[in-house]
Amino acid sequence: MRKSLIAIGVAIISLMTISCTKDAGVVEEEKTMAAEAILEHKLVGNTIDKCEEGSLLLFLEEETIARIEKGDIEAVKSEIFLGGDVVSFEPALVTPKNEKLARELGLHRWYSVSFDKNIPVRKFAKEVAPSKHISAIEFNTVVALASDYKARPMSDMADTRDLVPMSSFNDPNAKYQWNLHNSGDEAIAKTARKGADVGVLDAWKLCAGSPDVIVAVLDGPVQYTHPDLAAAMWVNEAELNGVEGVDDDGNKYVDDIYGYNFNSAGDSNGKISWSTEGESGHGTHVAGVIAAVNNNGVGISSIAGGSGNGDGVRLMSCQVFDGKYPASDRDMSNAFIYAADNGACIAQCSYAYDPNTFANDNAYINATSLEYNAIKYFVSPENCNHTAIGQNLAIFASGNEATSNAGYPGALPICVSVTAYGPDYLPTGYTNYGRGCNIAAPGGDYSIGAQNSFNASQILSTCIRDVAYVDYVWMEGTSMACPHVSGVAALGISYAAKIGKKFEGDDYRTMLLTAVNDINSLMLDGTKPYNGVADAVVLKNYHKRMGTGAIDAWRLFMQIEGTPSVAVTVGERCTVDLREYFGGSATDLTYRGIEVSNEAKAALGIKGDPKIDDGMLVIKCENCGSAKITIKAIAGGGQLGGGNNIGGTEISREVSIMSRGVSSTNGGWF
Repeated sequence: MRKSLIAIGVAIISLMTISCTKDAGVVEEEKTMAAEAILEHKLVGNTIDKCEEGSLLLFLEEETIARIEKGDIEAVKSEIFLGGDVVSFEPALVTPKNEKLARELGLHRWYSVSFDKNIPVRKFAKEVAPSKHISAIEFNTVVALASDYKARPMSDMADTRDLVPMSSFNDPNAKYQWNLHNSGDEAIAKTARKGADVGVLDAWKLCAGSPDVIVAVLDGPVQYTHPDLAAAMWVNEAELNGVEGVDDDGNKYVDDIYGYNFNSAGDSNGKISWSTEGESGHGTHVAGVIAAVNNNGVGISSIAGGSGNGDGVRLMSCQVFDGKYPASDRDMSNAFIYAADNGACIAQCSYAYDPNTFANDNAYINATSLEYNAIKYFVSPENCNHTAIGQNLAIFASGNEATSNAGYPGALPICVSVTAYGPDYLPTGYTNYGRGCNIAAPGGDYSIGAQNSFNASQILSTCIRDVAYVDYVWMEGTSMACPHVSGVAALGISYAAKIGKKFEGDDYRTMLLTAVNDINSLMLDGTKPYNGVADAVVLKNYHKRMGTGAIDAWRLFMQIEGTPSVAVTVGERCTVDLREYFGGSATDLTYRGIEVSNEAKAALGIKGDPKIDDGMLVIKCENCGSAKITIKAIAGGGQLGGGNNIGGTEISREVSIMSRGVSSTNGGWF
């Protein structure tokens, strides 16, 4: 798409040479062709079908920026636009806190111009492209949420079920949340599979969250007054206790108490709003999956919502979608920088460009350079906002086009892209998969829902009452899968801090992406229905293409601790080779026994005591669950030394047992 500067120069010189011998019509046509060539050279990206009208992003020359920084902006403005009327000409971004990094990324050189929306964007871009002040031009592209926007109220379901509460938390509707604990109940779906969940139930016994972990929700508004979310909101105390209409904390945002509304197309003036026409409640639904307050006697449970003692993670509402108004490149970029500068360590992003928009990483980077560098700013180790991890995490939905690659930005290596499975542990018919997809999580699957209660196979979470007339609704999509990974990541950070663990670089991100259960063994053959078509989903097409596996909170905790986990299949008598843990001579050791607490027995459903037989652990678990057991052996001889004995010394190893509905593909060890 880029043209050679030499070619452009030749075109312009030739035009100047022969213009005096041609009539005005020909000259004007050639001027237009030259202007088009200049625009093509300076344009980053080649899409205009989805961009904000009356808006353009300009990447200015360093010399021009130097003039502006000396106070010469009006003169520069006049020279670029030749005195023509523009509505505004200003920096595209609010000045980042880490100014040094921002300048290294070139963020200070991006300016935004707004103009009459009746002027076609490309026409305006072509007129300003010849300016010597402009190094590059980018259309202010807009992006869509990874959702069908269908909110199905809880009250719509004929509830004749008597599901057992999943935990000791007293949230009344938690029993419907198969995504947190899936017992395989056919009232959810006839093909529901035990253990097809995020493995959080037993993880809560170790840690349920921490308020110093802040998750920025880049989405529609998070209703900060919602009865299940109000106590989970990040609060900017300086603004809360300050003067209305004043930037009390000096972060260049006025009245940003619970976050900010970055959407520039609406008329919110920065106020988080859920009253705009077309609001779906999407952002509030996503937020509830992560951190609706647990054990408060209200509504639902969430992954990292604490234990009812004010110990859940905090939600920062970075509103970029405002009802019918989509988010632009500039809106998203400002939101990433705000999140980094105001303490968020996770950016939860349930949006994606259509996976067919960009062919590869470079195509995306060239087309949306501003957003790309804003994401780099967020995930830079320099801006890490929690001591337990080496860098912030940007987590995205893979998209809902059923296409064999993830949508951008999630497909970038610096991000995490999430695919979706249903309560059957199988890919949903809508999820993207394949290239660029990193990990799988529950997204809901309406197509396999039980008769008279199809909604229950989706994801139940919080919603805006003004939108759905109820506080809780079902939704489905990779939009819903994404916050499961964000929630588990937030929970893991909370646990790492609790036990004093600190990780550097991308070590924590690597642990997150490997804290997974096997789902590939379920996708070797067969089909499943989608949207009424019986065999719409051909499972082998998804084999090894849903990411590393299905996210599991307990497994992440064990990785954080450094405790190996062994996976066994629920309901089966399983044997596990202990050489992986006690060395190559495990079969020759004398074992003194296995310690299993009553709590562990209850979690795993162990009725008979586990045994050691010829260096093999023999165990049967009737429940899907997780717990630790301790195996003791003698190092050196058949008896312990001491007193009148000459013998060996006792060694013990703590092992995490994970009983799941799917067997492991590598003998159990992870």
